[in-house]
Amino acid sequence: MTIKQIIISLILLLAIYGFLIEPNLIMVKKLTIKSDDIKNFKIVFVSDFHLSKQAKLRLNRIVKKVNEQKPDVVISGGDYVIMHNAKFSMDMNYAAEKLAEINSRYGIYSVMGNHDYHKDNKYIKNALTNHGIKVLENENAKIIHNDKPIYIAGISDMQTTFYDLDKALKGTKLPIILVSHSPDITPKAKGRVNLVLSGHTHGGQVRIPFIGPIIVPSKYGDKYASGFIDNFTYTTKGLGTSILHLRFNCAPEILVVEYK
Repeated sequence: MTIKQIIISLILLLAIYGFLIEPNLIMVKKLTIKSDDIKNFKIVFVSDFHLSKQAKLRLNRIVKKVNEQKPDVVISGGDYVIMHNAKFSMDMNYAAEKLAEINSRYGIYSVMGNHDYHKDNKYIKNALTNHGIKVLENENAKIIHNDKPIYIAGISDMQTTFYDLDKALKGTKLPIILVSHSPDITPKAKGRVNLVLSGHTHGGQVRIPFIGPIIVPSKYGDKYASGFIDNFTYTTKGLGTSILHLRFNCAPEILVVEYK
């Protein structure tokens, strides 16, 4: 083979991997946190599903993998739909029915993402709520674990609607897990909650070795692109894709947080 043929072959292989293989992977990322406030508590966090009409098999795989983790609570960062358009997205009643098959000791809590608000947030919220999934819009819920309260607080999407952190935290006390679709809430939440769980960035979707993510939809650039930052906020790479069905060096993930 000539150098030109080798280069073309490598480009084709990378394209096949990026468009057909990596977007369909589901990795399980585990994070252990030692805390005096929360003990022996397991959270499974999922976000950015972006479910197309053809994604039924993938949704089944997500539900199966979440159940394999045996969570105490499941939290979702939203963005269930794709491309802001109903004709491309999975029917939300069907999606919510499948998500309701997740077995969680204390239930499932969710915020909604910018795509959800762009499409039809009331319809999406009703579908989730009707299937037993609690949607948090600038509000919170209390869980009693080992005879002690843990608060799950959630804010509305920071880009497309009005978020109110004070309202979301009203009546709470530490320990608090805050859920925000966008990690950009982090500086305002610092010192007020134990942990921020967020999505939205998809980790950049394409991460160039030694360079990092190309595009991160955050006003802080790639600071909160993905991972556990400052032992305070975790931004998941999410499960789906946006704009292009493409991922490279940034595989979809389910996060498992274990408090010890």
